[in-house]
Amino acid sequence: MSENLPLRIGLLGLGNLMRTDDAVGMLTLRSLMDDSRLPVEVHAIEGGSLGLDLLDSLRGISHLLALDAVDTGVAPGTLVRFEGDELDGLPVSKSVHLLGFSDLLGVLRLMESAPAEVVLLGVQPQSTDWGTVLTPALEAARKDLVEAALRQIESWATRMIAARLPIRSN
Repeated sequence: MSENLPLRIGLLGLGNLMRTDDAVGMLTLRSLMDDSRLPVEVHAIEGGSLGLDLLDSLRGISHLLALDAVDTGVAPGTLVRFEGDELDGLPVSKSVHLLGFSDLLGVLRLMESAPAEVVLLGVQPQSTDWGTVLTPALEAARKDLVEAALRQIESWATRMIAARLPIRSN
């Protein structure tokens, strides 16, 4: 992606709302969409578990922030962050969605439409059994995930403003 293109931040919530902690990415996205601190220019995408079906939604995104439950074997509720080559090195088994997400990023690269930067903010799930309520550890971690997402978005926006690149709204 050309650095001269306008900043277009995509905020992608991943997860299955029917699989307890797997829903954390989607639920955090919805919280952020209601948060007055989220810049109106940020393009919110409810990705669920759509995988390659998200291709059209991500075209034209210069910076992508994905939110998801990611099993890294640490304590439930622990926040994790992956970017760049770290995303390519994650084993597929670490997230229900990483196979589709990795494939999606690969297709975008092949089409020369990949975001300039991609960050995955995740939370270690306690349970991904059937259910519609987050476990207490994940519910407590949502506030930290919201704040981490807002910090990442602010970092990108600040960098682009300093470079005097236009910010494109939805």
